[in-house]
Amino acid sequence: MKLELRQLLLIYRNYFRVVFIPMNYGTDLTDEQWRLIRSHIPGAKQGGRPREANMRRVVDAIMYVVTHGCKWRGLPTDFPPWRTVYGYFADLQKWGRWRRIHYDLYGMVRKAVGRDEQPSLLVIDSQSVKTGRCTSAETRGYDGGKRVKGRKRFIATDSLGLLVDISMTAANRHDIRGGKKVLTKYRKRMKKSRIEKVVADKGFRGRLLTGFVKKAFKAVLEIGQNHTTAKTGFVPAKNRWVVERSFAW
Repeated sequence: MKLELRQLLLIYRNYFRVVFIPMNYGTDLTDEQWRLIRSHIPGAKQGGRPREANMRRVVDAIMYVVTHGCKWRGLPTDFPPWRTVYGYFADLQKWGRWRRIHYDLYGMVRKAVGRDEQPSLLVIDSQSVKTGRCTSAETRGYDGGKRVKGRKRFIATDSLGLLVDISMTAANRHDIRGGKKVLTKYRKRMKKSRIEKVVADKGFRGRLLTGFVKKAFKAVLEIGQNHTTAKTGFVPAKNRWVVERSFAW
C-alpha cells in the first residue's frame, strides 16, 4: 500500500511539473531577447478557435532543437506539442520571418560595436556537405574537388565574420555561379549598397564574377592569397579568414 502511494505521488509530482511548471533550459530566450524579436512573431488569427500555444515557449522549443540537434519528436514534454512547434517553425520560414529577424539583429549588432548598419566589405566562400539518402536528387550533386556528394553552402560575411546572407545549391555547382547567386540575393535586398570590395579565394576567380561585382556594386573583387606553407605553417589570409571562422561557428 505504501509503495503504491509513493508511486502515485511521484506520478502526480511529475505531471504537475510538466503541465504547470515548465523547466528552464539554457537555450530559452531571456526577457530582453524575446523583446527584440517579439514583433516578428505573428499574432493569432481573428475568428475561429483561440490560439492555445504560448509563442514564447514555441520559440524556446525551436531554439532547443536548433541547438541540440534533436528530432522534433524528441522535444521535452514541457514544451508545446512537437507538431505545433514544427508547424509554427515551417510557417515562420515560409513567411520569411526568420530572415527578417536575422537582418534586424545583424544591424543592431553592428551598431553596438560602432560600425555602420550595413557593411562596405563582403567575404564569400563555399562549403560542401554530405546529405542523407532521403534528400531530393534535384538538390544534391557531387563535388569532385572535395569528393563530397550532397549540397554546397555559399555564405557572405562582413569583416566581423557576421553572416550577411546565405545560399544553398547542389554540391556540383561551380563556386563562381554559387558566389553570384548569394551576392544577387544581397543586392536585391539592399537597394543602396555600401559595398566597396568583395573578398574570395581562388575558386571564385574569373571574369564572370569580377564583372558581376563591378556592375552590381561598383566594387572590386579581390582574390585572397594562401600564404600557408610547410615551412611557415598556418598563416591566416587577410580579411578572408573570418569567413572560415563563420563556418566553424
